[in-house]
Order: sequence, then structure tokens, then C-alpha cells
Amino acid sequence: MDTTKSLPNFDKLWDYQDPAATETKFRELLPLAESADDETYVLELKTQIARTLGLQGKFDESHALLDTIEKRLTPDTKLARVRYLLERGRAMNSSGNPEDSRPLFEEAYVLADEIHEARLAIDAVHMIAIVEPDPHKQIEWNLKGIEQVESDASQQGWLHALYNNIGESYSAIQDYSNALVYFNMLLELQKERGEPDIYTIKDVARVSRLSGDPTASLKLMQPVFDELSSQNKDDGWIREELAEAFLALGQTERAKPHFVKAYELLSKEPWYKQNQASQLERLKRMAEA
Repeated sequence: MDTTKSLPNFDKLWDYQDPAATETKFRELLPLAESADDETYVLELKTQIARTLGLQGKFDESHALLDTIEKRLTPDTKLARVRYLLERGRAMNSSGNPEDSRPLFEEAYVLADEIHEARLAIDAVHMIAIVEPDPHKQIEWNLKGIEQVESDASQQGWLHALYNNIGESYSAIQDYSNALVYFNMLLELQKERGEPDIYTIKDVARVSRLSGDPTASLKLMQPVFDELSSQNKDDGWIREELAEAFLALGQTERAKPHFVKAYELLSKEPWYKQNQASQLERLKRMAEA
């Protein structure tokens, strides 16, 4: 990124778990950027402010800001255009218009590749895979992203998202053996960085069960559940897989309280209610059975 030396790398200021706090950081930085008279930096920074707004569900505000950015883009601000396309696409996708977002991600990919911005090119590829409705094509795009990462050691961080997403795509077409390969690869990456994510463990357990090995699922899930319980914590997704493992093993009485708690917790999750409606109904039936 071509910026004045006094201006920080705003990508390193991101906290994706707290977009509101990140928005505040970026807005505080904006006057400094504008006073430095660096148009490209200002436009790029504003695309990231738009992203923070989208992550907070403020889609109208995000699009309004992106409208102002679009008007200032020129043939000389190609990197800013890539970021603009990515964030416009993300705002569209997150607000329920994935079909409208895809051309933007495709354009972002072509332009990012043209200007040799590997990180943003892979970002675009991974977003195309997300909005692609056909799981088989999702796999193709994720494999393309993985291939790009493997050819550029500096982009290894993308493997976490790509392994997770391709694992879900293989699961969607019931190719559980390949799904298990990628979820296990993701688990190994997480172990290298410290503690594995409990939701990745859950995904390995789920795919193991669906491939016909509920014993392996239970072996993975019971320690996760016990550790949460020891900390007086609970989690609907963990309860759900634990319940399914017990059920698959024919232990319906042990499954029942986990179905009850899973339904109680997941029925309060907006994403689950919107994207897993049929599964939520199943949890309710099993809880009431």
C-alpha cells in the first residue's frame, strides 16, 4: 500500500470480533489521513469503515459511504477500487443479495490479480466461493484459493478460512471423507497456533458421525462439553453435536437433555434461526419427544 510514512497500516488495526471499536479507530485515523493528502489511503481506509458498518448490520450506512468512495475512484486508484468492490460485494451479500455481489467479487479478483495484490485476490476468490450456490463450484473456487496460497508463503493465513469453507462444501454434497480431510487439516493448523477451536472439533465430530462413526464423534465432543461445564459455560452447537452422537449410538435417554438445551440456546441465535430453520425444527421435535 503506497502511503505516507506517518500513516499506519490500518489492516493491522482490525478487530473483526469488535467492528464497532474498529470503526472508532478508523474514524479517529481519518483526519490524519486527509491532512496527509494521500487520496488512495483515504479511499482505502473509508472502504474499511464501510466494512465495519456492514459487520454491525448498518447496511444502508455502509452503502452510502461506498457511494461516496465510488465517485472518487479513478484509473489511478486501482487498489482502492479492489477494496471498494470487495466491500460493496460483502455489504450486498450480508444484506441478503448474494447474486448481486458475485460480479463485484469477480471484478475484484481480476483487478487484484492484475495489480499483483495476492491477499486481496485470494479474498475475492474466497468470497466468490461463499456466494456461489452450487457446492461443487464452491469446491472449485476454494481449491483455486488454496492453490494460490500454496504458491505464496506470505498468504498462509488464508488456509484457515479456505479449509473450513471447503470442508463445509464437501459436507453439503455428502463427500464426508474429503470434508474430514480438510477439517482435520484446519484442526492441525489451529494446534500449531495454540488451542484448537471447539467449533472445528465439532465439525470433525459431525463429519465423523455422518460418515458412520458416532463413537469418534462422542470421543471428541465429550471432553469439549466437560471443559465448558467446568467453566460454567454452555454452547448450543456443542450440545447439538453431543446429542446427535448419543442418538446415533442409540442412547436416546442421554441424548434428550442435550437436545433440550441445544434447542433452548440455538433458538435464540439469529443466524441459526435464519439459516438452519429445518434443523431447528428437528431439535424442537427431539427435545419434545
